[in-house]
Amino acid sequence: AALPEDDQGAKMLERALLVAALAACCSAVPFQGKGKGPHSLKMTKLDRTPRQELRMMAAKDPKLAERLASTLDKHYSMVGVPHGTGIHNFMDAQYYVDIGLGTPAQSFKVVPDTGSSNLWVPSSKCKFTEIPCDLHSKYWAKQSSTYVANGTDFAIQYGTGACSGFLSTDTLTFGGVGIKSQTFAEVTHEPGIAFIAAKFDGILGLAFDSIAVDHVAPPFDNMVAQSLVDEPVFSFYINRHEGEGELVLGGTNPAHYQGPLTWVPLTNQTYWEFALDSVAVGGVPVSCGGGMGCHAIADSGTSLLAGPKEAIETINQKIGAVGIAEAQCKAVVDQYVDEFIDEIVNKKTPKDICTQLQLCPGKQCILCKTLVRQVIDVVAANETRDEIHENLYKACAQIPSPGGEAAVDCDALPSLPNVDFVIAGKQFTLAPEQYILKMSQQGADVCLSGFMAIDLPPALGPFWILGDVFMGAYYTAFDWGKKRVGFAPSVDSPPARGAPRVA
Repeated sequence: AALPEDDQGAKMLERALLVAALAACCSAVPFQGKGKGPHSLKMTKLDRTPRQELRMMAAKDPKLAERLASTLDKHYSMVGVPHGTGIHNFMDAQYYVDIGLGTPAQSFKVVPDTGSSNLWVPSSKCKFTEIPCDLHSKYWAKQSSTYVANGTDFAIQYGTGACSGFLSTDTLTFGGVGIKSQTFAEVTHEPGIAFIAAKFDGILGLAFDSIAVDHVAPPFDNMVAQSLVDEPVFSFYINRHEGEGELVLGGTNPAHYQGPLTWVPLTNQTYWEFALDSVAVGGVPVSCGGGMGCHAIADSGTSLLAGPKEAIETINQKIGAVGIAEAQCKAVVDQYVDEFIDEIVNKKTPKDICTQLQLCPGKQCILCKTLVRQVIDVVAANETRDEIHENLYKACAQIPSPGGEAAVDCDALPSLPNVDFVIAGKQFTLAPEQYILKMSQQGADVCLSGFMAIDLPPALGPFWILGDVFMGAYYTAFDWGKKRVGFAPSVDSPPARGAPRVA
């Protein structure tokens, strides 16, 4: 049953749901049919999510790294979920589409997000001190002949800060179709320094109006109401291999999936929420057992697959994933532990040792000093070098990674287990090459776990968010009319080892 709108758990869930970021560049292209569609938009993948982009920027600028660490520490919990922000988090968006607002149309890149319901873009009324706003396209009401003033206050809380502004109404061009009288938010304050790294301008929500801020009708609702689509269905094809995808408005594209879609009814008309029967890694159940079941959301607004902390920890342990910060810490231990011990014996201070090793000043300065102090304690206890090394590793394991990111050994992929999701009685399997995210960093491949923990109220029960880790493997259709979600294997995704064909 749907949670009441004022329920605290529902509010936390609502605010928690951009677990960050799809981003696909899109231009309207002909698809099939005439008149009312379906209408297709090509999606192109960003090289990095805002979170990954920030990490690259911070690696080059220690001062920026300190500012980011300070900002994120205020908003993120141990498992990487913004305190009191529900599931909203643009930091993991990785695909965006092109839209137009006004007459003539002003162009914007927006994340098509099934985890939220509002459309917002930066406003020309941003203050000059709003640096993130200056780096993105802005809406100019005076340049549109179809602009209608509204003025109602608008605000959404994200993990890295508030996004606020006011409502306006204008013509929205979406998938080559003009949607009349679309109300949207002009944002005058964007969510913190982190938005500097976002390569998109705003968010276009595709969830239900029941969770829309200010009860604004979402764009697809208006497409249906204005008879701009023959069928009240939209669908996503996310090509994880070539970096392009497709968003179809008004139907599906059978060329991009195998066999019929497996449909599952919604359990809640807020997000696209449905029942999840079970989750297993390597054939061993990790969640939804004991007949309790779970709930899940199909969320195009995040590149990750998120779930309950205990289950995600089990999965990451099974695939050998360790926190990004933990991995970096252990690398420093491996490289410098002997120098730490020798210099401590020579009575040098943590600052002197870390400066001598050229780790201070720099982004690893605090980590170095912390490890040296740890070594001083264990040296005083007359422990051996091997014992000191082991204790430092244990200390590294206690360091939380910002956003909960975890790294995996790229060479281990062939030996990693499959992860299985059972939905509507059908098994959907993710192979390692489907749930591991590969990116290039300083000329080398880096592999990240596609699984991230979320921490939601116990009253909500075991809860999962299936982002493009899942949607990249399985074509996903959203049936607005019949209130259901459909899945089928994407044609570009090779079958997982030992996985049954979904029919």
